[in-house]
Amino acid sequence: MPVGIVAGLVVIALGVLVVLFITREDPGARSIDEAVEEFRSDTDGGGTSPGDGASAGGPPAGVYLLEGSGTESLSFPPLSQSDGETMPMTVGATEGGCWTVRIDYNEAHWQDWNLCRDGDSVIEKGGSTFQRWDLGATTIENTSTFVCEPPVVFVDLSASEGDTAQRSCTGTNDAVGGETITSGTDTVVGVEEIPIGGEPVEAVHVRSDQTVSGAQSGTVEWDFWFRTSDGLPLRGQRSSTINSDSPVGTITYDEDGTWELTSTEPEG
Repeated sequence: MPVGIVAGLVVIALGVLVVLFITREDPGARSIDEAVEEFRSDTDGGGTSPGDGASAGGPPAGVYLLEGSGTESLSFPPLSQSDGETMPMTVGATEGGCWTVRIDYNEAHWQDWNLCRDGDSVIEKGGSTFQRWDLGATTIENTSTFVCEPPVVFVDLSASEGDTAQRSCTGTNDAVGGETITSGTDTVVGVEEIPIGGEPVEAVHVRSDQTVSGAQSGTVEWDFWFRTSDGLPLRGQRSSTINSDSPVGTITYDEDGTWELTSTEPEG
């Protein structure tokens, strides 16, 4: 085959890939109905029903509706995707009287936390984050899993303004070798009443400032508002910048977003 034809085919192939990359779709919001169906499937056969306590002292189990916005981006390849305007938050029971909280930011990005009650404190044992990126011609997926050992205080429901707690969790990442450590300080901003569904709800406002080290580097900042009676997350704000080494240099991941519960009653 003549070189000119080969070169022409290469140009065409690259052009197709560029078109596929440019026309890739944003993942869109995760369906609330789909999340409810999954919750009910997981709890069939005598499991926790919507509205039941996820554990002794924990929030009612079920799928809650969040409203919010947010974006995630990679510096290379230059990718970005948006959170859904609505997001399911699923609270479900686990063994040992504990529970999970999972937020689906969109169809391709979710995060969960493994939690237990210890007196007035909600304790975090760890959690996971999943993301899928559409490259047009293909997709890439990544899951990071963190363990907090010993468990850290997620929120002290009887805390007062200015109280602090130290945290440190260690994780692994499908896309990056080695261990990543997140460590920092959680500070109680105060106890506030915030309107949820038109009704005031008493909440503990906690701000978390974390440093990322080890296999990755960066910063993570969180603000959470938790219902003082059971630790139900009511509102969240997040901002993070994570750097990872790669054969093409440092790749930076940025994430920002906000969300708020629309009602303290689960959808299902």
